[in-house]
Amino acid sequence: MQLAVIGFILMLVLMYVLIREKLSPPVAFILLPLIAAVVAGCNMEAIAGFIKDGMATMLSTAILFIFSISYFTLMSDAGLFDPIINFLIKRTGKGLTTIFLAIVLTTFVAHLDGSGATTFLIVVPAFLPICKKVGIRPQALLGSMCGAYATMNIVPWGGPTMRAASVAGIEAGDLYAFIGPGVIAIALMAFVIAYIVSKIEKKRGAGTAVIESNATGAVNEAETEGKKVKKGIYYFNLILTLTMLVVLFIDQPLPLYSVFMLAFAVALVVNFPNVKDQNHKIKHYGTNAMVMCMTLFSVGIFMGVISGSGMVEAMATTIVNVLPAGLSPHMHWIMALFAVPLMMILGTDAFYYALLPIIIGVVEPFGVAPEIVAATFLLTATFGTPVSPSVAAVYVGLGLTDVSIGDHIKYSLRLVWPASMAVLIISTILGVIKF
Repeated sequence: MQLAVIGFILMLVLMYVLIREKLSPPVAFILLPLIAAVVAGCNMEAIAGFIKDGMATMLSTAILFIFSISYFTLMSDAGLFDPIINFLIKRTGKGLTTIFLAIVLTTFVAHLDGSGATTFLIVVPAFLPICKKVGIRPQALLGSMCGAYATMNIVPWGGPTMRAASVAGIEAGDLYAFIGPGVIAIALMAFVIAYIVSKIEKKRGAGTAVIESNATGAVNEAETEGKKVKKGIYYFNLILTLTMLVVLFIDQPLPLYSVFMLAFAVALVVNFPNVKDQNHKIKHYGTNAMVMCMTLFSVGIFMGVISGSGMVEAMATTIVNVLPAGLSPHMHWIMALFAVPLMMILGTDAFYYALLPIIIGVVEPFGVAPEIVAATFLLTATFGTPVSPSVAAVYVGLGLTDVSIGDHIKYSLRLVWPASMAVLIISTILGVIKF
């Protein structure tokens, strides 16, 4: 019980300092969990083990982040995205809804591989320049992606579905077929979220400045100065980028980060043949990536401590034990109402491997099958993944948009939590979820 209390206090303080911006994310993710570990009575040897384990989980993501950010920044500097930006601006005008519709549809496609990092790496660089030109905040871009991200996050080959299926003791494909109507509800909710975001941004004045500055769809000379490149290099950049994206989707043995490392090296040599220019660009891009990279490694310490110390398991058990016994037959449904904040607090692994088995054990004697519980959690908690400070892929999106985790949560939580509850109710009516 003491360990659970320490864990809850840690989470509450962490959320407070991030949302209220009382501490920078790296400081919060380093100091707070270490203080919690000391208070919990962990010795230095144990804490050292937590840190090492946590760092190991973040290494590949940090490498991916550094080189992906550098690659797309280079491509943006080279003017690769200007034609599509101007085309979309000409076609949409004040139609912010059209832009957000395109964001949702692109997110659906980009997340086909089930990788959150890949999704952000494809969608954000394509649409962030467009959003900036029409006055859409980067927080809105991330917020509008959440619904489609949530839909594709639970594909049969995705991590959450495989985790839930393994705990429930059924095949991932069978579980996905079972939740099919609920998945459709999530997909529809994705468009609802995008529509709401478009209204929020339109109310703030987005979409008005672009009409005056780009009435004919032409790019402002002041904005494109320095981006003029030879056609040959432009088409090389285009082919290189498309090839890289294809490689990201196909089944191949190369780690994701190594694809970006290779693509960045090739692009740097072609676009900047001079070694001095290359060194200058590397220094510039590295500086941009460093802050978020520090945050990622800091999250590694946080995840290592709360997992290795047993805080996650203790919190999950306590949550179940404090609820009234009369709610036991409906425990899975009641818990699903809070699936989004629970996912944000516990993270994907702990949510499915620690909390889900406990809930299954509570409701199974009352005739609620394990697949029902797994379906309930999958369909609701998936909305919490793209806003969770415990999910490494989220920081790729934050780094690309230069948005803090606190601002992202403040903007998107108000969208995804009600959407999760709506899907819970709809899925119950459809019979996918049993109350």
